[in-house]
Amino acid sequence: MKTRILLSALLGLSFALPLNASAEPASAEETTAFIGTWSIAWPDESGVIVNVPDVTCDAPAMIEQVDEDTIHVATPGGDMGNWDVRSFDGRFPWWREDGQSLVSEWKSESAFLLAGKDHTGIMSDWDNAKQWTRCPAGETESE
Repeated sequence: MKTRILLSALLGLSFALPLNASAEPASAEETTAFIGTWSIAWPDESGVIVNVPDVTCDAPAMIEQVDEDTIHVATPGGDMGNWDVRSFDGRFPWWREDGQSLVSEWKSESAFLLAGKDHTGIMSDWDNAKQWTRCPAGETESE
């Protein structure tokens, strides 16, 4: 019985470890794509009746580049800190030094989804991902 439990645990780890191990640092070009000012809202999809943004371009979220593969994120609600951007299978995991992680996926040149973890703490919660949409140049208060 103990052997089965141990084998089950090892099998579970074998599925989790390759994801982290195979994520490469994002290129400078991939990281630079996130730099700018952003509004944040639910994605415009069927089923969304009223979409009131959490953050607007009047007081936008800001993403700044720290180094080649690190960004700094701040929203009107607070400083989210520095995130190392990785590249994995068309998505871009963001990892912080404290172990917290998010995953982004580009929907267009000017919008990406950002997902946290689901209730298990293992899988990305795409059902509750927010869409970050680039603010047009000249539309933010800070400019």
